[in-house]
Amino acid sequence: MSVKYLPNILSSLRLCMVPVFIVLFLTDNLIPAVIVFILAGATDVLDGYIARHFNCTSTLGKVLDPLADKLLQLSAFLCLWYRDYVPFWMPLIYFAKELATALGALFIFRKTKFVVKSNFFGKLATVLVFGAVFVITLFSDKIGSFGVNLICILVALYFVFSCGVYCGEDLIKMIRSMSGAKKS
Repeated sequence: MSVKYLPNILSSLRLCMVPVFIVLFLTDNLIPAVIVFILAGATDVLDGYIARHFNCTSTLGKVLDPLADKLLQLSAFLCLWYRDYVPFWMPLIYFAKELATALGALFIFRKTKFVVKSNFFGKLATVLVFGAVFVITLFSDKIGSFGVNLICILVALYFVFSCGVYCGEDLIKMIRSMSGAKKS
């Protein structure tokens, strides 16, 4: 097997882990669910590293990787909400962040044909999601509702920030270039 297929195989594996995680979580097998969640996160890191290091990105990978990430993260927040670990608004805010990011990137692409790529702030948002899911799932009884709500609020605030940064810089460049073109 060639290394060039490995990132897509890992993303596919991560996608297959989503229903496994859901079933384990909803049947109160929390530690195995968290292990699957962490393994899925590891495949995300590994497939990104391999794709960049060996220069083996693909069109399929550009769709499959973020799809697997978003489904896993949204599923985790929905499971946490379903089991009353997090307030109802947490999965809604996550979904709104992803929708706003996608629409912003689509708007920029339609206007400039520039593809907005993930950046440090987006990667940090993913790390925060994984950390929040891990801590809330395993330690919510120890940190209590105040701790859980504090985590949710901080993550939600970061979502708003990262969404703005994700498209904001490119949107400003686009507006500046469009206003510069009008002056010419």
